[in-house]
Formats: sequence, structure tokens, C-alpha cells
Amino acid sequence: MSSSQTSTLGLHRWVGTDRVSRAEMVDNFDIVDEAAADIYAQIEDLRLLISRLDVGWTIADEINFRYPDNNGIFYDILDGKGGRVTAALEGVATYTTGALAAGATSITVGDASGLAVGEEVTIYDDVNAENVTITAITDNTLTVGALVNAYKAKATVARTTAVTDAANARMVFPAWGTSDIAITEA
Repeated sequence: MSSSQTSTLGLHRWVGTDRVSRAEMVDNFDIVDEAAADIYAQIEDLRLLISRLDVGWTIADEINFRYPDNNGIFYDILDGKGGRVTAALEGVATYTTGALAAGATSITVGDASGLAVGEEVTIYDDVNAENVTITAITDNTLTVGALVNAYKAKATVARTTAVTDAANARMVFPAWGTSDIAITEA
């Protein structure tokens, strides 16, 4: 039987006259194997993160140089996980104050000050997303074309910067320009 254990993995350690036990040896191998599996999983997660960051920065650079006043959202279809990526300047993303039914043409938002008539906005929640054009703004109520989907209260409404072309697995951007953006993924 071992008389001590290693400090990091808790492996059995034999000293002096300790008798080596086959069960303790097998236990040591199991502990090492479990630790190795965890390390390999962490390495794979880091590889995925690095590749996503590379893609994210490429997209950020692309957006940064293409569209003036770049504000809004797009979907990250590049890593297969479908995460929502937000590329927005302060004050141009807001939220719905209530749930919206499909067919609604009026969207009441928390703050419409960053939006203007004629702009396209993307509305999205954790289930649906679509782009609509603002035809009128009264206080914090946006008038838009009829919504195709229903949305939960607190759905995000942001000025559109890119259109996701899911069929071709790419994003389509508007005309060239320059702006500063911050990118976060939910």
C-alpha cells in the first residue's frame, strides 16, 4: 500500500518499505488517463476558439472598412455553432418592450434614438431573425413592413450591417466605408 500521494493528481506514491499494489497502479493509470482526456478536450476547445477568433477578426476588419456607421448584427455561420455575433456602435442596438406577433408592423423599442427612417434593422431573439426597413418613427415606436416571425419581449433590434446568405454560407455587406465597431458573441 502507498503511504503518500502526489500533490497535483493525487497519484499513489510508494516510499521506503511500501508494498506496490496492482490496484493502486491501475488507479494511477486511470487518474492519468482522465487528466489527459481533460487536457485534450481543453486543447481542442482552444483550437476552436483560436480559429473562431481568426475568422472573427477577419470579419471585423472586413466590416470595419466596408460600411459607414456600421451598427447591427449578423449570425456566425462559420463555425457551425450558429452563435449570434453583434457588431454595433453604442446606442444603435435596442430591444422590444413587448412580445411581437407575426404580421406586426409596429415595434415599440426601449430607445429609438439611434435609428432613422429608411434604415434597415435586424430584429432577432433566440429563435428567429429577420431584416425590416423602418418607414416611420414616433417616439420609441418603429413602423416597419409586416414581420414574418413572432418575437419574444426583449428581442434585439439593431441597425443592419450584413445579410446572412445561409444557402451559400457567406455574408453580404453593403457599400464601402469606414467605422469603428465592437464584436461580441452571445
